[in-house]
Amino acid sequence: MSHLLKYRRIALTLLVAFVLGACASPTPTRPAEVVPTQAQPAQPADDSWAKVQQAGKLVVGTSADYAPFESYNAQYQIDGFDIALIKEIVKQLGVTVELNDFAFDGLGSAIQIGQIDTAISAISVTPERQAVVDFSNVYYASTDALLVKADSTLNAQTPNLLTTTRLGVQQGTVYEEYAQTRLIDTGKMPQKNLQVYQDMNQAVGDLKAGRIEAVWLGLLPAEEYAKDGSVKIAAQGQNQQLYSIAVKKGANTLRSKIDEALAVLQNDGTIARLAQQYLNQTPSEIQKPPVLPTPAPPVATPNPPPCRDGAAWVADLSYDDKNMTAPPVMQPGQPFTKGWRMRNTGTCPWTTDFKLAFSYGNVPAAQMGGQPIPVTKNVNPGETFDFYVNLIAPIAPGTYQGFWNMRNAANEKFGETVWVGITVPGAPTPTPAPTQTPSPNISFTANPTTITAGQPVTFQWSTSNVKAVYFYHDGENWEDHGVPGVGQSIEYPPNTMNYYLRVINQDDSVTVKTRTITVSQPVGAPVINQFSVDPPAITLGQCVNIMWQVSGQVSTVNLIINGVTVWPNAPFSGSFQDCPAAAGQSIYQLTAQGPGGSTQQQVTVNVSTPPPQQPTATPVPPAPAPVINGFTISPNTISPGGCVILSWTTGGGTTSVDLLRDNATIWDNAPLNSSVQDCPQIPADAALPISIVYMLQAYNSAGQSVSQSLSLVVQPLSATPY
Repeated sequence: MSHLLKYRRIALTLLVAFVLGACASPTPTRPAEVVPTQAQPAQPADDSWAKVQQAGKLVVGTSADYAPFESYNAQYQIDGFDIALIKEIVKQLGVTVELNDFAFDGLGSAIQIGQIDTAISAISVTPERQAVVDFSNVYYASTDALLVKADSTLNAQTPNLLTTTRLGVQQGTVYEEYAQTRLIDTGKMPQKNLQVYQDMNQAVGDLKAGRIEAVWLGLLPAEEYAKDGSVKIAAQGQNQQLYSIAVKKGANTLRSKIDEALAVLQNDGTIARLAQQYLNQTPSEIQKPPVLPTPAPPVATPNPPPCRDGAAWVADLSYDDKNMTAPPVMQPGQPFTKGWRMRNTGTCPWTTDFKLAFSYGNVPAAQMGGQPIPVTKNVNPGETFDFYVNLIAPIAPGTYQGFWNMRNAANEKFGETVWVGITVPGAPTPTPAPTQTPSPNISFTANPTTITAGQPVTFQWSTSNVKAVYFYHDGENWEDHGVPGVGQSIEYPPNTMNYYLRVINQDDSVTVKTRTITVSQPVGAPVINQFSVDPPAITLGQCVNIMWQVSGQVSTVNLIINGVTVWPNAPFSGSFQDCPAAAGQSIYQLTAQGPGGSTQQQVTVNVSTPPPQQPTATPVPPAPAPVINGFTISPNTISPGGCVILSWTTGGGTTSVDLLRDNATIWDNAPLNSSVQDCPQIPADAALPISIVYMLQAYNSAGQSVSQSLSLVVQPLSATPY
């Protein structure tokens, strides 16, 4: 079974047709972890509802990795459409809810072994699943459509349609999730092709204006937009996805109570209200759930599974985050060891082929270098095992939450999900830079030097009797940012950073002036997570690609080029190509407004005139020498299993970079400016302490190279405090 089908609840026939150019086929669905078993003898009297009443609570399993149905919110609590619905159901039942996060593939086993009473997790009903678990009535049904311009030739039979189509989706809807997980995360569509809008009217408006080629949305609103004839439906879903709540086979009294509650919530408008709140659907867009077909009798299988996998969290053995209410504070790059105690709640033993492994995080860096932890002995049902993983805190400030799951010998996830949560504090208030040595022929000022993100800073400079001048900031290659000897620039620093004026004097000596701008983040204003213009310097006739992504409370986004708004009401996540018509400086600005204020970022690109074509006989000037501006390691001492962060910047004529560990290349043709986490494998019989040497080699186009080395000391575990 493909990776795509294995880990997602919904696989749309429409999407398969878009990507592969295939004809309609039976709708693939998220597979159940359970498999049909042979028909069983008559079951004893059903006491499933009586047990819930006696306990006073309904124990519910979900898989909180599938927004907007279930995921962790900004307060690190499970929320979403399914979660709100099950809370309304237990109100109707007169009990409380105990909610547990599981690997999706393990929900079926958790029901069968009695670890949970029921599961709600955007579970699509299929005959195969109906053979092994019982389902409530359908609580949500979905289908979709692809909207294009009326004169477009795009349709479901267009090969590789979405790999070349600029696609619009609405923020916070399932279609944004589908596009990200089905297309971008799988490499079928480049990130720049996805345009995310707050308002579907804006997306359709840009479709009509030709800024994008398609919009992915629900079938009902697509039909409404197509009524005026300006757009049309190019393809639509072939089958519905029917979501239901799963219970143990034969738990008829519990299932009946859930169905009664669903009927009340359907009739009083609660389900429609939740769909509007979490799925961004209006009442007219919500489809009436159909009646489930009668399940077929269980099909006998020649080899039924002999046992079921199960796992439950018992305790945090270190760095308890108090359910993410008080994540432990870690300094940037600080190594630490997280421990969990897990109980085998299944009927299968855990063998040495089982392991606890990272699944996902609130951000990619939440893995923190953690590697799978193997089970080192057989763990029988009912027994516990302690897992410890060596981690390293990320460099950037923020709160990180990484989620881990058990995996069996077939690498299938099962059991309750556990996590590690920490906070990396922000940098301390910067110390004012020391007074720089006066240079009578160089003036460089910034006003103001302390701002709130989104406010402008005016930089001015004046030089005389110099060869060249460059103005740039942290993270930029100075050679790409030459400026006149006298000038100014208005910048919008997104965070605290340094700006530099680099002056090449007549005697080829270099003078660098630095101005630090301290930036505080506005409360409630939109956040511009990305605004990039690539490449940073071009010649006339070339084009740049602009990409951006805005989050938070956003009302409008505008893209401005050289003072002219070229894309008003732009998508929150999008891209644009610009081909400057004149040499000089081209200024790109993104503004985002919201109820809490506004935020702006600006990027300046130098556009040079192409040099005159030289006669063939003219010798090529020598390539500039490569330069390593910086190469750092953090920390410089670890214990076995630990990790380090290596960071570097290069300049001059550098065209390629190699990173080596003990003279062995670990990153060939690395980025010119980047950072990477490395977790060196230390032999079990190594005599500690030992030294590991990292080397950065920078090359220019002529093959010249420079190198810089750093040493890492690996000490016994007791020598490194945690």
